[in-house]
Amino acid sequence: MYAMKIRILIRIAVIVSIVLLCTGFGVYSFLRMNAVENRQDFNLFTLVPQDATAVLETDRMADLMEDIDGLHCSKDEHFLYVSELFVCLKKYFNTLVGDTPHGLSRQMNKMLISFHEPDTPLNQVLYCSLGAGDYELVESFVRKYCSSTFPSKYFDYNGEEIRIYPTADGRFLAAYFTPDFLAVSFQKRLIEQVIDACRSGQSLMDMASFRTMYAGKRNNVAATVYVRMKEVGMGKNTDGIRPQTHLGSWAEFDMKFNEEAVYCSGISHGADTARTFINALRRQEPIKDFSGERLPASVFFYNQWAISDLEAIFGFTSQQEYAKAAYSDYIKKRDGEWMEFMKTYAGENVMSCLFHSKDTTDRHPCAVMSVAVKDEAQAERALQKLLYATPEEKGAPAVERTYPNYRRYPRARKYRQYMLPRNTVLTQLTGITESALHTYACFYKGALLLAPDAQSLSAYVDALENGDVLDGTSVYEEGVGSLSPYYNFAMMVDMEEMMRQPETYVRLVPNFFFRHSDFFRHFTIAIQFTCTEGVVYPNLVLLYKGEKIGEFEEVGN
Repeated sequence: MYAMKIRILIRIAVIVSIVLLCTGFGVYSFLRMNAVENRQDFNLFTLVPQDATAVLETDRMADLMEDIDGLHCSKDEHFLYVSELFVCLKKYFNTLVGDTPHGLSRQMNKMLISFHEPDTPLNQVLYCSLGAGDYELVESFVRKYCSSTFPSKYFDYNGEEIRIYPTADGRFLAAYFTPDFLAVSFQKRLIEQVIDACRSGQSLMDMASFRTMYAGKRNNVAATVYVRMKEVGMGKNTDGIRPQTHLGSWAEFDMKFNEEAVYCSGISHGADTARTFINALRRQEPIKDFSGERLPASVFFYNQWAISDLEAIFGFTSQQEYAKAAYSDYIKKRDGEWMEFMKTYAGENVMSCLFHSKDTTDRHPCAVMSVAVKDEAQAERALQKLLYATPEEKGAPAVERTYPNYRRYPRARKYRQYMLPRNTVLTQLTGITESALHTYACFYKGALLLAPDAQSLSAYVDALENGDVLDGTSVYEEGVGSLSPYYNFAMMVDMEEMMRQPETYVRLVPNFFFRHSDFFRHFTIAIQFTCTEGVVYPNLVLLYKGEKIGEFEEVGN
């Protein structure tokens, strides 16, 4: 009996031990999985310094690389080299993936690249999350492709280790490793800023404006780009008072790809009082549809603005430094008169375009700005009265007046042209300064046309009178087909042709596209901003031209 009790106790003890062992193993497994989950959720934005001007984010790095390789422009060996870090990653990416038998971990598929001033391909930081075993993989990979000419060096920065690796092309890569992430840059000072941001709790994610925007991030996109808008303010310099730019609010763009195009759909939250382009657009009432029937077929650039609030528009454009190049009290007064004239007679939109005339001897393209007017007859009478009352400018620079060529453009003969006193309205809304602020005007079918020379007006009217317009062409329909019919601003530009124009004709195309002209010259670019209840939705479409390069100029010639 006693022996039986002993056997029962032993059996109970064994069972209890097994249960406790299983429970302990279960708890350990749960804690380990929870730790892994926490590592997966590591927020790389807590590392990004607050002075970043833009950030590229992807949770699907492998898919992003595949999407980029699938573009026709990539197959034609046209790549956008905005980031040297991304170029380096892309160059060795397939080898890196090959070193991992099961592909990249979920953590390593998450990547950020932050961009910093000054805006150069080297002033960036690449961040990547690390999962179990990724630390050793990356360290081995970096050592494999580093130059053997110089040994790696280690620097202590506030108790954290920065590693410096020499690269095969003579540059040096600074790296900061932890079990959870890595950060690399060609600039050691940027890695120091990353360490400071991480340790001080003053990263991009600690900025309320960025954190609020990031909380609404959408998923299922190849990548997201966050861009900091630049605001225009007045700053004092050694040469007096002139406009300066400062970092403002944020906009985000989700990127999608197909073989022929890159689509960037965005949103900009948080209106402020800064004089930015986006804030000027927030105050406008949207316009509807596009104006292909009012664009010559040879056009290679056009934009259209909503101008229901002219104060906001001119508040932004008047701060551009190029608009003040030849400013005087006389011109300032003319600007005031034109502001009042447009407030009274202008409609809801203004359109600008650059196109080729049929006169092949023209040195520059034709440029026309078309302002919708409420009552054409009344507006023309008011213009005549204004011109009659305007005093002559004393000491004005000599200008060679141009006259309409009605022999070449006979159908423009019946539309009277006026030469206006010097003002900056055309310059502000188009960026064109070629005419030394002299402007020619003409009323045509419900619009006031403004141009830097008489020939542009004649060529424009003649093209439209002959029905030689852009509407219905494949290039135009393909471009507007990806845009919303309601918008506050829209622009389309053939970059191949735009690259050939003088600087004075291209100010409204963001300089970013010209800094990377070798890539963007192969695209037609469509940009649109739509505003709803104070929120701005910017959209960018890059349409690859491929073998169609030169199509616009062939039409124009």
